[in-house]
Amino acid sequence: MTTTADLAARLRAMPDDDLERLVVARRLPAAVLAESGPQHAADFFDLAEALRTDDAVDAALEHLPRAALLALRDGSSDADALAPAVALGLADDSGAVDDAVAARLAAHPELADLRPGGTPPARPAAPDEQAADQDRARATGAERAFTTMTVLAELLRAAEAGEVRELVKGGIGTPLARTLGERVGADPDVVPDRLGLLERCGFADPGEGRWAVTSDGRSWLVSAWADRWVDLAGRWWRSLDPAVHDVLRTAGDDLHDLVAVGRWAFPAGARWLDAVLLDVVGTAEVLGLAVDGTVTTTGRAVLDGDVAAAAGDLPPTVDGVYLQHDLTVIAPGPLSPADDDALRTVADLEAPGLAARYRVSEDSVRRALRAGTTRDDLLALLERLSATDVPQPLRYLVDQVASRDGGLVVDVAPDGRGAVVHGTPDQLDLVGVDAELRQLTWERVDLTTLTAPHPPHVVHAALEEQRYPAVLTAAARPVTQDAPPGRRRGSGRTPEQAAHALVERLRLTTERGDAEPEQEWLGRQIDLAVRGKTPIRLTVRMPDGSERPMSIVPTSVAAGRVRGRDTAVDVERTLPLSLVVAVESEA
Repeated sequence: MTTTADLAARLRAMPDDDLERLVVARRLPAAVLAESGPQHAADFFDLAEALRTDDAVDAALEHLPRAALLALRDGSSDADALAPAVALGLADDSGAVDDAVAARLAAHPELADLRPGGTPPARPAAPDEQAADQDRARATGAERAFTTMTVLAELLRAAEAGEVRELVKGGIGTPLARTLGERVGADPDVVPDRLGLLERCGFADPGEGRWAVTSDGRSWLVSAWADRWVDLAGRWWRSLDPAVHDVLRTAGDDLHDLVAVGRWAFPAGARWLDAVLLDVVGTAEVLGLAVDGTVTTTGRAVLDGDVAAAAGDLPPTVDGVYLQHDLTVIAPGPLSPADDDALRTVADLEAPGLAARYRVSEDSVRRALRAGTTRDDLLALLERLSATDVPQPLRYLVDQVASRDGGLVVDVAPDGRGAVVHGTPDQLDLVGVDAELRQLTWERVDLTTLTAPHPPHVVHAALEEQRYPAVLTAAARPVTQDAPPGRRRGSGRTPEQAAHALVERLRLTTERGDAEPEQEWLGRQIDLAVRGKTPIRLTVRMPDGSERPMSIVPTSVAAGRVRGRDTAVDVERTLPLSLVVAVESEA
């Protein structure tokens, strides 16, 4: 058995990296890791006590596999079986089990009934027709994967446009879920789960109220479909808890009744593991990795990073679209993500799916022009993507909007100060002599260029006020901070950062002050014995320099002295703490 003092000594002797990993793995409450507060760990004894509470021990036992629980319960010396328990601080390297851990093991009757050995419980077999029809399962899985990736991509684009905002209490509201569901072509009820999947895979970040797309998410948006599938599945797989990986390895490709397998593999983990495993099965189906509870051959290949296998099952992409006279754009099949991204610069998606429908409008053309795309660039893009000639109404729309909105381009000056306006000589002649714009103090550099000493957005606003067809380039736009008030996230620290800060603080606490740190350490060990009314063995330095062992039941430690009953002669003794060399528990 080991006690709080033994665990504190073991924690104190651990290398910092190992100690940080233990703190993270034990998932201690934020109050224990905090810098201050009634529950914060001020020294290694506080940390040891926090690790030995009933809730903390139960949480650790929930993450132990069957063999480790049996080794703890039966006092086994099998180092391999005990390794997970040792890593969580539930036993020491010699296999000695913490007495708090032993007490919690005894408090769980389901653990007392565990039997060594055995195999996972029998599960229902898959229907014969399902096992035989692998081609159908693979096709169904690929279709689901394509649908899910389409929904995730549309949600990322909505987040990039600043349309995904969280409530102050957390999560998105029902009206927003309904709006996003209509936009992405999905049931509103699944929108929060899909957003959670994006966050889990590192493609989007909720921030402090408004969702944003990460750099990985932007790269994923323009990746090929097969690369998208492999990357998405791989990130989801790597985000799973190691215990879930163990259960899935035990289950193999059969995900039927996965909860029963989890309860066999992690007998104490039902409280957290059941729900996680049900979510894993559902997500595997959504990602097209499994169909009807069985991992498909392509799903297994995708998890192994096989892009070729993913590409073989996904629908092939089309090279061209059909531009209609009513300004709609019909894709007869899935476009490559790069072509889809290019088309969206000038068109809005109306109906996502295998045969998507887009629409070109005056607003979408204006948006492209104001993003810095020229008329010629727009027409060249449409001609490249179109399977037929560009319809006359579409050419007319581009020309019409370009004549109104793309005539003058306002950019930032090369030196970063002032604005530069590019346009035709006739346009600049009119701008230069306009009395309403005289305050801008123009300078004509050449026939097609004007400069002004004012910020580009000020110059652009003045030109638009006088109804000149001015466009502000993306580089010239001012940086705005318009994020709405939203949910504030605690300290914002990751578990690893919180653990690192805690370990640094404990090291400084141990070494602080001018007094000998060992005396403070010994005093805390005796204080624990006082509270527990447990006997301890003191090694005391005598006046002649010799050392004498003494067994006492301490009753108090204060003012540099320890008071207690000497168990050998049954008398009260008071000893200066400075004479105490070592403390050992006799519990």
